[in-house]
Amino acid sequence: MYGNNPYAQAGWPNPQNPLSVTANPWFPNAPQGPTFGALPSPTNSSSGRYSFEFTPVNPNILNCTVVGPGNNIYFRIVTTNDGVTTIFKPRDQAMARIEWGGELAVEIKDVVPRQRVSQWLPLSADQRSDILNMVANGRTYFWVPRGPAIVLYLAGSTPPVEYGSISRSGTSVTLHLTGDAFSTGVLEAAVVATLVFQSGRNIA
Repeated sequence: MYGNNPYAQAGWPNPQNPLSVTANPWFPNAPQGPTFGALPSPTNSSSGRYSFEFTPVNPNILNCTVVGPGNNIYFRIVTTNDGVTTIFKPRDQAMARIEWGGELAVEIKDVVPRQRVSQWLPLSADQRSDILNMVANGRTYFWVPRGPAIVLYLAGSTPPVEYGSISRSGTSVTLHLTGDAFSTGVLEAAVVATLVFQSGRNIA
C-alpha cells in the first residue's frame, strides 16, 4: 500500500495536499487499434504525436471533456455525488468507471477488469515509489515522473520506448501519445491513468 501520487512527484500541485509537492522533480536514471478508427495525421508531425486535452480542470478534473485531434470531443468525464466517475465515449457509451469511496477501484470496459487502483497501477518491481506499472490489453507499461511531465514507456524494450506523456497548464491537462501507442490499444487506459494521477487523490 502506498500513498504517493506521481504527479506530485513531478512537482505538480496536489489540490488536496499542497505540502506533498516535491521541491526537486525526479529524473529517471535509465534509460486492437484506435477507439475511433483511423485518426487524422498527428497535429505535430515532427514528433508524430496526438494530443488529448482535458478541460476544464478547475476546480478539478473530475468533470470535464477530452478534446482530441480535429478538435473533436473523444470522451466526457462525469462524477456523481456518490463518488463515482464515469468516462463516456461519444453517444454516451460508458468506457470506464472509477469508484473513489473506500478502496479506490477502476474498471475499463474490455481492457481492465474491476480491481483496486493500487493493483492496476502498482509500484515497480524494485518498489520505487516514483515508478508505477500499468497493464492494458495484455501489455505492460510504466509511468515515470520526469521534470514537469509524467512519461509513459513500453516495458520490456531496451532502451525503453517512450509512448506518451502527461503535461499540465493552468487551465488544462494534456495527454500526448505517439502513433505507435495506438497500435497497442493504450488510449483508453492512458486516459484513465491521466484522470487518476490528476485527481488529487492518493493511490492506496
